This record gives sequence, structure tokens and C-alpha cells, in this order.
Amino acid sequence: MTETPPPSETASGSGDQTPPNINSPRPDPQVQPGQNTLAMLKNHKSSDDEEDEKIIKVVILGDGTCGKTSLCTRFAQRDFTGKYAQTIGVDFFNRRIAMPHGVNVLFQLWDIGGQSLSTNMLGKYIYDADCIVFVYDVTNSASFDSVTDWVGVVKKINKHQEKGVHMALVGNKTDLEHRRTVRIDKHTRFADQYVMSSHYVSAKTGDSVDLSFKLIAAEVMGIQLTKTDVELAINTVEAPVAVLDDNAPHREPEIAKKTNIPQVHGTVTTHTAEEVDTTKDYTKESKVCSVM
Repeated sequence: MTETPPPSETASGSGDQTPPNINSPRPDPQVQPGQNTLAMLKNHKSSDDEEDEKIIKVVILGDGTCGKTSLCTRFAQRDFTGKYAQTIGVDFFNRRIAMPHGVNVLFQLWDIGGQSLSTNMLGKYIYDADCIVFVYDVTNSASFDSVTDWVGVVKKINKHQEKGVHMALVGNKTDLEHRRTVRIDKHTRFADQYVMSSHYVSAKTGDSVDLSFKLIAAEVMGIQLTKTDVELAINTVEAPVAVLDDNAPHREPEIAKKTNIPQVHGTVTTHTAEEVDTTKDYTKESKVCSVM
């Protein structure tokens, strides 16, 4: 079901190379953009923006079919198609959200095609990124193993870059938990080894998608999230509940609301509503959790 963004947020996505809500043109993925062009895109603000906002460039990396485009579509457009279409080069998605302390954030998502690992364009794509998100499919161990290759290439490209880049590890397709092949402890060790924030999401259901991006923004900007901030980012989804009574007449399963309280592994922790202490800085904690 497609949700309608609240008035405080705007969202957009693109299937071509010109993202909506951005007046300046994006570089053609087949043309190597110069540093001036990239800087212009990075610092650009839409003409209708009256308040200052922080632009966060997030580069999404990972093997094909792991759900990178679905993740971007879910976050930017609040939609999920279920149809696979290979991303060639790079695609762009945008969404504006409100952060604590009156700060507005414009996410610029760079959805990089899985074949870009072996091309010389990757360095251009990740230039001046604020965060690099490594996505894998929890039901496909090969996609997790490939993250090591992606991280190695990124570190080689960024070894002379002075600006620190936040890295995040995202396990996608948690709606297929019964088919999981990547153990949670393996995910956690990898995130700790490479100093990544750690997240589990389902692009299909939307579980933890908004929350993960909000945590990433908080980490990049050094903002402390409160109990209320976390609660607002937690998704409420509808799940069917079967009635197990042999004597009861047959009827369709009732729909009950279930709130998923995902938690995050690694350098960023998500707490449930009951666990959050608003006096603590959760961006400095690390805990392990599971996502249904």
C-alpha cells in the first residue's frame, strides 16, 4: 500500500537520469562529471526552499538483485513494485525529511548498478558522499560475501580523501526471514570490523526503512535522537492473524496491527519506546537486535 507523505516531508524518485525536485541537471552516468559539477549538485538547493537544509549524499552499493533500487523506491516514493529491472550506471532518488532541532534534510540517493564494481566510474559516483550504504540480501550469502569486495574498492578510492565518510551495512529482505542464509552474528562482526552502522530492513514491507535512513542522517550530522524521534520513524504494518479453532466457522483472517520495533547493530542503536532514555546519546552505543 502506498502511503501519502506527511506535509513536513517531500519525496521524489526517478526512472531516468533527471531527478524531480532538483533544478540542476544530474550528470549523465556515461559521462564522467567533473568536481565542479559534483560540488554544484551537492550544494544545490531548490528555489522554493526558504529555510536552510542539510543535503546528504548517500551512495547505495551492492550486487544486483539485492534490492538497492527497491530500497530507494520504498524510501523516496513509499512504494514497492516487486518487478526487477537492472540499474545501468546510476539512478537518482530524493526525499526531504525533518530532523530534530528544526533541521531539514534533503537525501540525495545515488543508486549504483551492481555492475559498477568493475568500472572506473565508481570513483566518480562516490565522490563527496556523506554516507555509503552497502546492501545485501539476507537470503543470498553470495551477496553478503561480495560486500567485502565493494568495501575494498571504496577504501582504495577514498584512501586519500580527507573527508570522513560514514558507512552503513544494510541487510535487506527481512520479510523472508525463514529463508535467511546470512547469520546475524556474521553480519554484526562484519559491521564492527569495518566500523559501520548496522541495519536490517525490508524494502517490500517498508519495515525499518525510514528508521534506518533517519539513523544514518543523525550519525552523519551528529544529532542525538530522542525517544519521540525513534517512535515516529518506526513503521506500523498490518499483518494477518489466523484463528486456530477447528470448531469455529471458516472466515477470512482478521487484520491486526503489529508494530515492528527493529534495532540496529553496530555503532548506532535503536531502542524500543520503553527502552529509550532521552538523556542518553544513543549514537555512541552499540547493541544487537533482531528484526521480524
